[in-house]
Amino acid sequence: MKNIMLALLLLWSYPLLAIDELPPPFTAKYKLYAKGIPIGEGSRSLSREGDKFIFRGETHTTGMLALFRDDKIQEKSIFTVNQGHVQPLEYTYDHEGSKKQKHLAISFDWQNNVAKNSADQPWEVPLTEGILDNQVYLIAVMQELQQGKRQLSYQVADDGKIKTYIPTYLGEEKIKTGVGELATLKYEHESANKKRKTTLWCAPLLHYLPVQIEHLEKGDTVRMTLQQVEGL
Repeated sequence: MKNIMLALLLLWSYPLLAIDELPPPFTAKYKLYAKGIPIGEGSRSLSREGDKFIFRGETHTTGMLALFRDDKIQEKSIFTVNQGHVQPLEYTYDHEGSKKQKHLAISFDWQNNVAKNSADQPWEVPLTEGILDNQVYLIAVMQELQQGKRQLSYQVADDGKIKTYIPTYLGEEKIKTGVGELATLKYEHESANKKRKTTLWCAPLLHYLPVQIEHLEKGDTVRMTLQQVEGL
């Protein structure tokens, strides 16, 4: 009887344990660099409202670059946790700037299994279990690394398609940040057409927060490195 009660207790508490493996609410601030020169600032923050979570991201140009390219990108993911897994509900993306404008407003309708973008050029794609948005997959990375997983794979609704992200583990690496030198796990993802590459450095000490992100596209590399963090 004691073993049966223990098993029932574990089954009952599993969803709560899974939520606990999400990172706690936090705010992280970054600096952006191109060719070693500071070009902007960024932030990522996670908050909770009832049974929903809000993950926000923002980047903007600073310094001399802002005189020529006043770019600002804002992202917002609203998600919940379903059976221990991150499940997106809404995603918005707004890129305002002197040379580029892009807007997305994606709703994830899990009752009818469809994701719809209603901004700019509207599109919709069928949903299957596990599909994420283009920002909240970072929370899934943090959650799964905290769970002890090292082989990662994600399906992401983006630009009217379902894209597969398979970050490749490249090993451990220590990097310098604004909060000191941190041990990290390094992951790299390359797009299917080989034109874009994103590298993440995730720090176990900070619930596997990506403390450095590097994006390579069209020969240009932009690196975002952590400067401050609260909540982790």
